[in-house]
Amino acid sequence: MNALSGDTPIFAKVDGKYGVYMLKELFMLHKQGLKIKVPALFDERGNKGWVEVEDVVSFGMQTLKKITLATPRLYTELTEDAIIPAFGSRLFSGREKQINLKFKHVNKLKVTQNPAYNNTLLLLTHIPLLITEGDEKEWDFGFALGFFLAEGSFGYRKRKNTKQSLAILNWYAKKKGMTLEEYLEYMTDIQRVYLAVGRTDFERGYVDVVKKHFKFAKPHKVSENGYQLYSYDLSLIRLIKNYTKGHDSRTKRLKNEIYNRSWKFLEGVLDGFLSGDGNFRKNEDLFAVRITTNYRLYNDLIFLSKALGYDVHMQNGEFQKSPSSNNYYYVLRLSIFKNWHRHVASGLVKEHIKSIEDAGVKEAFNLVLKPLYTDNDNRAKFNSLYFTAYGFLVSDAVKTFCQTAPAKTQKFVEAKKTIFLSNVFT
Repeated sequence: MNALSGDTPIFAKVDGKYGVYMLKELFMLHKQGLKIKVPALFDERGNKGWVEVEDVVSFGMQTLKKITLATPRLYTELTEDAIIPAFGSRLFSGREKQINLKFKHVNKLKVTQNPAYNNTLLLLTHIPLLITEGDEKEWDFGFALGFFLAEGSFGYRKRKNTKQSLAILNWYAKKKGMTLEEYLEYMTDIQRVYLAVGRTDFERGYVDVVKKHFKFAKPHKVSENGYQLYSYDLSLIRLIKNYTKGHDSRTKRLKNEIYNRSWKFLEGVLDGFLSGDGNFRKNEDLFAVRITTNYRLYNDLIFLSKALGYDVHMQNGEFQKSPSSNNYYYVLRLSIFKNWHRHVASGLVKEHIKSIEDAGVKEAFNLVLKPLYTDNDNRAKFNSLYFTAYGFLVSDAVKTFCQTAPAKTQKFVEAKKTIFLSNVFT
């Protein structure tokens, strides 16, 4: 069967809005009747777009395999008999004009101790979001949001509302044409935003960008090279509330709304974060990121990088000693390259498999995609293929080897689909 872990992240367009969802979440959303589309490869020339999901299948608990790539260390988990586009060990030369698809079962993939001799898989370089380009102001807003993710925290209102204060707030709400509940949400329980900055943040102009559109009080010096900025600006508070969740380094994360604004906004968010928590290594042309143990934010940085077309590599975490307490704490590490240093063909790269390991027994799901082409079309082999949020090209629940065969043998595919679907859905 073609099945993936229910925790597989997928970029999806749900009822017209982009976001990242776990496969098991898409299962529930489809049951609710929401229209879902996912990114797919359309043809051998590398054209990509969004294809409609006809169904989402639950396969229950299944034994899964974890495939990890050698260079980016990205991974996917799927059943050992799943069909996946796979190739020999040779990487792209950069001169390829089209993709000649080949397929293998996971349990037939070649893996040795030397990744250079292993099979290769296709990885998407850029998520094809259809959003506006945006402008410099959009980048500024995104930068402020990203810098907050790296260096910010909240101060909350301490007082509780009384009957008298609620009456006053209700009066203000009516002036704005809101209900009291809407006005309380508009005002939020956040009183101020704090940003921890250093001398270099002033010297590099980061503070100027953050203050460009938002009001801040005079910086408060907290150490020889450390300062605290704080703002009561409601427009900044609302920006943060609209696009993020959480309140500290262990809980902050991005909302799906971020992927529906503009490219400049997305660029600004990542640039702002990297300005706060990234270390640019010029000789390696990469940003080294180290964050506390917050896997949701860690994945958000991967998804954001993939959306923007950057090359993102997972790194092993490590323990780090705190200079203030001398205690050790665990940090997650990530490398982000804004430029690709491997050959790309048609917006795809070939990546060597590093390892295939047992992933244990987990709940498994897969999509059933609406076919792009009829069975007698030579492009029918591109039916049933889509990309995960990490960029892997994978097969949907009804992909068969018949779909990769000549047109005269493809007449068996629809019959096989019918049998499969009747077995699953009845």
